[in-house]
Amino acid sequence: MVAAHDALARFLRSTEAFLALAENIQGDTWSVRPVGEEWSPAETVEHVVLTNRATLARLRDRAGAVPVEDTAHFPDARIVEAMFHGVPAPPGAAAPGGRFATRADGVAALVAVRDGIAEAVRAGGDRLREVAFAHPVFGMFDGVQWVLFVGAHTDNHIPQLRRLCDA
Repeated sequence: MVAAHDALARFLRSTEAFLALAENIQGDTWSVRPVGEEWSPAETVEHVVLTNRATLARLRDRAGAVPVEDTAHFPDARIVEAMFHGVPAPPGAAAPGGRFATRADGVAALVAVRDGIAEAVRAGGDRLREVAFAHPVFGMFDGVQWVLFVGAHTDNHIPQLRRLCDA
């Protein structure tokens, strides 16, 4: 099993790589959706922020959590970027809706949610393994696994953001 501090380190590495791309988006590129792409850079950043915010809410509040011993959940080793290939995104809460008018707004939101997740993991540590929350596609994740998930989710969107930046 992956320790909470190792899951956090992985998430932070993923987020730093994503931020490095986002911070270098120039001018009008921020809001332009290139032909053949599902989202603009702004929408991609917003989607990652919304997913991370939902995870942070789980880590902070733990409302709706179930004791881990009452669940069967995903193995840590399968929570990787490749888990998203060929799997439809769940509808709803993480759909971008134009919340960040500027790159600075999107980057600031990403930094804030990154810092919030880091604080929650540092405070909860491996006790986050004691509760689980359902993911609408993958099933039950404990708190540490949600941190692994947002790292893998961010990794999944890095090639997309790179393509958008290069378009």
